[in-house]
Amino acid sequence: MTTMKASKHEMLKAQWQELIKEQGQSGLSIRQWCRRNNKSHGKFYYWQRIVRGEALIKAGTLALSGQTQFVEVKQSIAEIKPNNQGTCAILRSNGNKIEILNGAIQIL
Repeated sequence: MTTMKASKHEMLKAQWQELIKEQGQSGLSIRQWCRRNNKSHGKFYYWQRIVRGEALIKAGTLALSGQTQFVEVKQSIAEIKPNNQGTCAILRSNGNKIEILNGAIQIL
């Protein structure tokens, strides 16, 4: 009996996946689409929640722990590009000119 229920659930889910896709492509609101297609908007929302939930689980994006995780991003000095490359300062001495740009990295 349990496998019969499970297969019926899978069959209904597949049908509703198509209906949900149809509604999304129709340009109508869910209520308008349900009225035109003689579907209960309550059932629509129920199956939409089931379909989305299972899709998230399959995609592995459902965060069950709720914990924030951080990843270190490494960037070499050569890759750093300042947002503003305008001139910050111009130094002149004995006919020589040194132009320092905004975002220049100070090397000691």
